Amino acid sequence: QARTRPAGLGTFGGAVDLSTTLQDAFHPQVAVGADGATTVVWTGTSGPDASSIVQARTRPAGPGTFGGVVVLSAAGRHAFDAEVAVGVGGATTVVWRRRNDAGDYIVQARTRPAGLGTFGGAVDLSTTLQDAYNPQVAVGADGATTVVWRRRNGFNWIVQASTRPAGEDPAGEATLFGAAVDLSTTLQDGYSAQVAVGVDGATTVVWRRWNGSNSIVQARTRPAGSITFGAAVNLSVAGQDAGSPQVAVGVDGVATVVWERDGPTYRRIQESTSGATMYSLTLTRSGAGSGSVSSSPAGIDCGLVCSYGFSLSTSVTLTASPAAGSSFTGWSGSGCSGTSTCTVTMLGARAVDAKFTTLPTTLPSNHFAIRSVKVGVKALTSTVVLPGPGTLTQRVTRKRTAKAAAAGIICKTSRKVTKAGTVKLTCKLNSRTRSALRKRSLRVSVKTTFTPTGGLLASKTKLIKLKRR
Repeated sequence: QARTRPAGLGTFGGAVDLSTTLQDAFHPQVAVGADGATTVVWTGTSGPDASSIVQARTRPAGPGTFGGVVVLSAAGRHAFDAEVAVGVGGATTVVWRRRNDAGDYIVQARTRPAGLGTFGGAVDLSTTLQDAYNPQVAVGADGATTVVWRRRNGFNWIVQASTRPAGEDPAGEATLFGAAVDLSTTLQDGYSAQVAVGVDGATTVVWRRWNGSNSIVQARTRPAGSITFGAAVNLSVAGQDAGSPQVAVGVDGVATVVWERDGPTYRRIQESTSGATMYSLTLTRSGAGSGSVSSSPAGIDCGLVCSYGFSLSTSVTLTASPAAGSSFTGWSGSGCSGTSTCTVTMLGARAVDAKFTTLPTTLPSNHFAIRSVKVGVKALTSTVVLPGPGTLTQRVTRKRTAKAAAAGIICKTSRKVTKAGTVKLTCKLNSRTRSALRKRSLRVSVKTTFTPTGGLLASKTKLIKLKRR
């Protein structure tokens, strides 16, 4: 049965029957995809001989109900220990152990690709003629799927693994799973395998193994991007039996393994934790210009340090600062572009380039001439000769005095110019100034400023007299 608590609500809904009535069902497992689609698998009974079969039901993303029961293992052959895992994209893989024609148990898998409603055919993962038990499955963010189990090799139990690389078989079948690989050492029994995958795809498998005197917990890790596992590492201390290992990996790549271990008078829980996974962020600088790049969190400080290791999943923001005489023209690499800050998420080694260019050594001319300033009834009109494109502004002010009713700025104007030549700039007098001119003449300061495109501004000031009207 199942009960679900919707997002944002504090209570669970009513119990829903998932397995068929009048038949036993046991060992339920559940997995939820990134979109909320939920798949439940279990072992049920079927047929006149009440053989055990693996069954599943799925509730699609969004509000809704579970679909019908789907039989995954073949009828007439006992199947047990179903496990399910869902990838970030939604592909769902179910594994189990099932008795074959030779009478021994083998590990099988079926996969439902993302977006498809049906599972592909069953695929054998373990070798026939030797029993295999306790399959476990984990899926990485890239879709790479790893299945582990224990299997009899004729002498003892060994832990094995099979991996389907990133990507899916279009037919929906697990035909891309590789050959089984031995993880534990032969001639010493290995049990209780568990598997976990980090966000970068690094895969860690743990198990308990008999070392000739007692059981110890061991682990092997396959780094992100690799196809082989590293050497086995002893996690528990020899001398006292240890078992029931469990493993989980955080977003920073830290793997934590816990287990139970005998003591002199009681059993206790122990743990071992790896360090965070570190990836290098390398910064290069290109272009004829110069400048520096810094990072938050701290680490990158180019020109001094242009490569630094950050822990997995860290969000690193890069900021470029051009030197005098240079300009920053943009980022490239690791998804960065534009001239603002660059943010990189460390899901692996990353490389970013910052390009700096030199500014022109000869700035555009800012020399201009004022041919005339004509005073009208309501405005001043200036004739100005410019050397090129830019912005032309003018501000007319009157010195503040006790009798100056129109003191301060009495008019201002601005104009964009697209090319060299002669332009007229009109500055309209405000009403207070026009009113003051009906009584007396006024002396004013006319400041004209030209800022050439890409250059430095220049200003000229004229003192003129506005005659009484």
